[in-house]
Amino acid sequence: MLWSAISISLAIAFSVISALRLYKAISKIYRSRKLSKEWNCQPVKSYPSGVFGIKVLRYVIDARRKGQIGQCLHEAHSHYGNTMKFNILGHEVMSTSEPENIQAVLASQFSSFGLSRWRYPQYQPLLGKGIFTSDGMAWEHSRKWLRLQFTKTQVPSFEWFDSHFHHFMEALPPDDHSFDIQQLYIRLALDAATGYLFGESANSLVKPYSNQKGIAEASASGDLGFAEAFDYAQGILFRRSCALSYYWVINPKTFQNANHVVHKFINYYVNKAIEYRRDSNTKSGHEEMDERDYCFLRALAMETDDRDVLRDQMVNVLLASRDDVASALSSTFYLLARDSVAWQRLRDEVTYTVEKHGSKPSLKEIQSLPYLRGVLYEALRLFTPVPINARVARHDTTLPMGGGPDGRSLVFIPKGQTVLYSVWCLHRRPDIWGADSESFRPERWAERKQTAWEFLPFNGGPRACLGQQFAITLISHQVFRLVQHIETLESAYVGPNMGLHPSMRQTLTMCHENGVHVRVHRARS
Repeated sequence: MLWSAISISLAIAFSVISALRLYKAISKIYRSRKLSKEWNCQPVKSYPSGVFGIKVLRYVIDARRKGQIGQCLHEAHSHYGNTMKFNILGHEVMSTSEPENIQAVLASQFSSFGLSRWRYPQYQPLLGKGIFTSDGMAWEHSRKWLRLQFTKTQVPSFEWFDSHFHHFMEALPPDDHSFDIQQLYIRLALDAATGYLFGESANSLVKPYSNQKGIAEASASGDLGFAEAFDYAQGILFRRSCALSYYWVINPKTFQNANHVVHKFINYYVNKAIEYRRDSNTKSGHEEMDERDYCFLRALAMETDDRDVLRDQMVNVLLASRDDVASALSSTFYLLARDSVAWQRLRDEVTYTVEKHGSKPSLKEIQSLPYLRGVLYEALRLFTPVPINARVARHDTTLPMGGGPDGRSLVFIPKGQTVLYSVWCLHRRPDIWGADSESFRPERWAERKQTAWEFLPFNGGPRACLGQQFAITLISHQVFRLVQHIETLESAYVGPNMGLHPSMRQTLTMCHENGVHVRVHRARS
């Protein structure tokens, strides 16, 4: 009798919960139709998702396995429109590559869109409560610490950038040897980021297999290296993002181990932050800190001595500063190694500049070079480091484009709707960039009148990357100096030529799945 009563109670409870969910679903549909009609919204095309969105999930898994997440989404948009909707695991998602819609999500309707309620639990094991998992006041507080770091007065000297370049040159193999330049740029980006933001470089270009931090950048003696652990953990975070509310299913032991390795590496800098705080007289000393001596680590230490807070913020800023720079530099040389005409034209520009301004022109003079700028912008356009991102509607709202047969009408976005926006797709649209949108043509930047929301390698709006000027300066300097010291560059990749569709590893950022294998020959002095 007891078990019978329990069974009846459970059945009643299940029926009530199901009825409530059905009522909410019907109410949401009714409200959406009512508001959509009032606001003159039109429906968008739907991607065939299958039952419970399983077809889309399989499509995403297959695309990731092939390293073609961005390109597969681009093909879907080409067929179903620049704004479309699909279902994945029971969740309806709106996907767009319209500049007007991206502007609305990131800027003009900024208060209407925020991070998903799942963002923090999805990313927490690696990133904790950092700038990429925070919204509202917590996000504003994190951003305040970073803003001072990236003021114009904080851009390092030419000699600072050159010190990292010299380490890079020393790490190059002998002439005509094949090597993966992406791995070297990952180390360079790590060294520059830790030196600039934390006040002490990891020096992984000099000692990739050992350092005083307890965790080496590269794998050694069977131990997991920082780079491998960081990349693997981010890959798991991307999979947890795709799983939406079912993120908790993806939590392998290897993921937990990788997070531990990353946190152990960062703890070296956490300890330095604690030491700095103890050595400082009072908190007011931070408020009087000379802007020229400002350092993110020092500012953070004066705000808190909470080790978890310090670690989380450091991991977040290191993710942005290391991965984006390494991705952009790697893609630049992936493209140049396959285009001898562009390489020679860039060498001619660099050689002329050296003859005119001396062997060490100013950072400003380097950044003003038109063809160098075109090369870098083409690399950022074709292989943007963050090709896919998303926001969630905080309340019932609209997007300005995508509805109706012509795709020009308003689109209704109900509260809680995920809006995915793809910069990869935006940057390869032929109606915006021309019939050669999927060609590497640096010259286009000399002809193009730029529209702000058509080129977004560093995101846009209030959450745009604060470090974009520093990143462009670093990338410009490193490319200029390498071109100055290298006479020939050629691709050394063994396998089919994938052109502008190589296999790309998609994590929270994007890099080349199989590396960027090249051969170089140093210029004669």
